[in-house]
Amino acid sequence: MPYRRCLQLALSLALLGSCATAERSPSVESPYVAPRTLRVGEILHLATGRLLAESEALEYLSRFPVVYVGEAHDNADAHAVELTVLRGMHERFPGQVALGLEMLQRPFQADADAFVSGAMSERDFHRVWLKNWTDFAAYREILRYARDHRIPLVALNASAAMRRAAREHTPSAPAPPGPVPLSEADVQDRYHRQFVDAIFGGHGKGVRDAEAFYRVQVLWDETMAQTAAEYLESQAGRGRRLIVFAGGLHVRYGFGIPRRLFRRVPLPFVIVEPYVNSALVEVPKEDQMAVELPVPPLRPADIYWSVGYRTSRDQQVKLGLLIEESGSAGVRVTGVTPGGPGHAAGLRAGDVIVAVDGAAVKEVSDLVYEVSLRARGQTGTIEVLRTGERVRLPVTYDVPRRGP
Repeated sequence: MPYRRCLQLALSLALLGSCATAERSPSVESPYVAPRTLRVGEILHLATGRLLAESEALEYLSRFPVVYVGEAHDNADAHAVELTVLRGMHERFPGQVALGLEMLQRPFQADADAFVSGAMSERDFHRVWLKNWTDFAAYREILRYARDHRIPLVALNASAAMRRAAREHTPSAPAPPGPVPLSEADVQDRYHRQFVDAIFGGHGKGVRDAEAFYRVQVLWDETMAQTAAEYLESQAGRGRRLIVFAGGLHVRYGFGIPRRLFRRVPLPFVIVEPYVNSALVEVPKEDQMAVELPVPPLRPADIYWSVGYRTSRDQQVKLGLLIEESGSAGVRVTGVTPGGPGHAAGLRAGDVIVAVDGAAVKEVSDLVYEVSLRARGQTGTIEVLRTGERVRLPVTYDVPRRGP
């Protein structure tokens, strides 16, 4: 998949989760403590207004068989909270925890199983990941922890084909394929509908109409709930505790996945939100949700885990290249960002990258994976085919520069 298509995929995948948490009315969130006073690292139990130590918070979460963490996909600090929750649950219940991921589609369950069992390498799983999501590096430590401790990964999401069929569905057309017929989906939740309609108003460009947009989001949430229910009732999942990592608006207020899973399997659940206090934490404008969201008379989460906002893209080195599949072995460079690491290394449009520090590059995912393993300031060698000759270029890896 060309890397530019990966970026487009990220936009379509992240509609209900990639933006930072917006400040809401304290009277709805907690009657005792205004969340806008929370400092980074503080953990608030919303119902009582009690601030919890990390160990207390993890002990509290351990009392629930289903734990939801609603992330902002681009926030590295939110992923750090997720890893803390996963580690804390596993340490308390070794061999009894499973991790459900919005980022993986149902058809890729066998690949997730192979990765956790050790039958599939991380490099090969990275290739699978890019067929589902983007930004593997942001989830690398979580995925490695799951693999190292044999924590099952549950691929929760609807397939791309299912979402496309739901978007294009008309009353006279056959029902979209999948585990949840649209006729059985819960479309009566007025609060959920208000939220999705508001998001459509800000992000619905390119979608035929609001109704189609809503169908896709309902199918998305219903499928993740159905998949989670199937796992919990299966022989492999029976008795396990399920942790779900999904975009914040898929779990916030409980009306996305939680309410739909509870309808199927009525187990107690808890919702954790890695909370960004916009009064104290600066969030880049491009990461702020440009819509006015309604405030339903519901508590948005059970736990606010106050975090900073470090965008994962600012933590990752990149070469500053436009690339595409070459049609054979290697990746063709189609453009070079002036001043970027690739430009400084002497890469040119038309070069075909065939190796990074000795590791063979056969397709785009290989190059993205190898570069993602490098740290800022690390040096290496990029090998390219240029006018039929193999050329070795020294490179110093760096993060992309922000701004104009």
